[in-house]
Amino acid sequence: MFSLSPGQAHDAPHGRRLLNRLGVQNRKRFLVMDRAYEGENTRQLALDLGYSPVVPPKITRLDPWEYDQQMYKRRK
Repeated sequence: MFSLSPGQAHDAPHGRRLLNRLGVQNRKRFLVMDRAYEGENTRQLALDLGYSPVVPPKITRLDPWEYDQQMYKRRK
């Protein structure tokens, strides 16, 4: 499943709508996301739906999280 957002629109709200359409996962799945999706709302929604988010925190984060750097590097 995918969704296209308008060129000048921020991607995160569209990504959250797509995640909500996918619903709660019955088994743990990794969700590799671009940095555009690293905001608290998107990460928390992914966690609430049963995903394990793979996205680097912004350098300016006061409380950064761990993520699978090798998996993130393999994203396409």
